[in-house]
Amino acid sequence: MARRDDSPPSTESSGASISSFTPLEESVPHSPSRTRHLPFRIPKWRRQAHSEGPFLNEKRRIHIRQLIKSAILILLLTSLAIVTWLALILTVANRLRIPHLNNGLQKILETYHAPNSTHAAYPTWVEDFSRGVKPVSCHSHNDYWHRIPLYEGLAVGCVGTEADIWIGNHGNGTVDLFVGHNQKSLTQSRTLRTLYLDPLYDILSNQNTLSSSLPNVTNATGTQDAVSGSPTGVFSTSPSTSLILALDMKTDGHATWDTVIAQLDTLRVQDWLTYWTPSQGVVQRPITIVGTGNTPFDLVISNSSYRNIFFDAPLTSLSDPNTPYNSNNSYYASSSIKAAIGTVSFGKLSGGQRDKVTAQVDKANQLDLRSRYWDTVSWPVGWRNRVWEQLEDLEVGILNVDDLAAGARWDWEMCVVGGVNICNS
Repeated sequence: MARRDDSPPSTESSGASISSFTPLEESVPHSPSRTRHLPFRIPKWRRQAHSEGPFLNEKRRIHIRQLIKSAILILLLTSLAIVTWLALILTVANRLRIPHLNNGLQKILETYHAPNSTHAAYPTWVEDFSRGVKPVSCHSHNDYWHRIPLYEGLAVGCVGTEADIWIGNHGNGTVDLFVGHNQKSLTQSRTLRTLYLDPLYDILSNQNTLSSSLPNVTNATGTQDAVSGSPTGVFSTSPSTSLILALDMKTDGHATWDTVIAQLDTLRVQDWLTYWTPSQGVVQRPITIVGTGNTPFDLVISNSSYRNIFFDAPLTSLSDPNTPYNSNNSYYASSSIKAAIGTVSFGKLSGGQRDKVTAQVDKANQLDLRSRYWDTVSWPVGWRNRVWEQLEDLEVGILNVDDLAAGARWDWEMCVVGGVNICNS
């Protein structure tokens, strides 16, 4: 019986080459269970870092340290710049800050109660009323819009104030002059008397009671300040300065005129209103009344023997050689700045606009009138301040302002530091 040979066939005996056999893996499709896995490879950047050696690794660490030092230096310099910027703002702000004087006006601002249906405004006068306040040639435009009309303007020294007046009736039919920018803003308690005339009467009564007890004093010019013969005004530091009260008549001027005259009578009989007579000319007193808006010029000049209301003349009409406006019948000479010189671009007057302002101001001065421009740019603050500065340089008679604290300052160019407005504090 032949023995079974279980050994694998010899390749040598078959004479076949090993390369003629097809591997099983290549003859059978790959399956997930039989996928070959490639050997793990080190990332290229690690191989490079490893191959660079310790010298290059140290160089990279030095570079990182330099970056950190640079970042710290930049941070320190930035912090120093911010601290310097803030210090500059605080320094300039302190220089421009209007000090809160310890006087009667400040106490009134702190304790003021507006008039209403049950009581009048109070307090209206406190001892040391305007101590330390220096008069400034600014006009409180739309003064009644401020939280405390009249007094806020006086506290910063503005010599001009303004009330828009409307003739109307109370619920009981009594005719009165109401104060407000438009009819919707009018209330029964806000009238010319309650906001302005009555407080001014109380202020001047007290100011003149105090001054009448003082002796006549020879001033630096060698003349006497006869307090008994010349009433004292609202500013204690300058008792001869007259407060200008502009009455902007919003209703028909002819219908409003008689009521205005009647309500001013309490001040007139005390000799507190600036007036004109043919023999004396203009006699200055503590309050000067200027009619603007719908004030009728024909009624201003209708009385040829006595006037205590002066007109707000049109500034652009003064160049007419036959102009009827002069200091005998007018006090202000006003115009919107756009109507007078055109649009002011970027808060800077052109050479031609400066020439126009100069000519208009000079003409007003020749007629002894105070020039005034209203509706000047109000924003941005830097543009507004620039316009104010230029008008002051051109010697405009009085500056029309809505922002009282900023308007009363002497250097508006310094009010904006680093883009921050520091003049409204």
